[in-house]
Amino acid sequence: MEQNVTITVRGGDAGYTVRGSMASGADGAVLLRYEEPAELGMGGVSTELTLSADRAVLRRTGAVRCELRFAAGETHSSVYETAHGSFPATVETHFLRVRFGARGGALEARYTLTLGGAADERRLKLLARTEEKA
Repeated sequence: MEQNVTITVRGGDAGYTVRGSMASGADGAVLLRYEEPAELGMGGVSTELTLSADRAVLRRTGAVRCELRFAAGETHSSVYETAHGSFPATVETHFLRVRFGARGGALEARYTLTLGGAADERRLKLLARTEEKA
């Protein structure tokens, strides 16, 4: 069953809140979907997160296309595609905690993102809460 959720994303010094959806996926995974805010330069980008107890997969489609995989102690490589070109991307996850239930949950990650050869230490906190019905 898909539910409407309010999603708050905080990374580094930036943060935003959007509305999206949450559903149960295969093997107990949680699927979150939302549109990135246009005011942050991410208009036309849809984000889908597949979350399990020890993994998170972030997929973006639209103006940006990528698949970033997070698992504590692991490194994953992929390609980050934009209108300006494609860049090799590597995610080295240092810490990942995922806690979700019927009314929402939280994801917290610390990782190094290497994009086109430039490495950047990052933190991500995401909170999702189901919306009350009127």
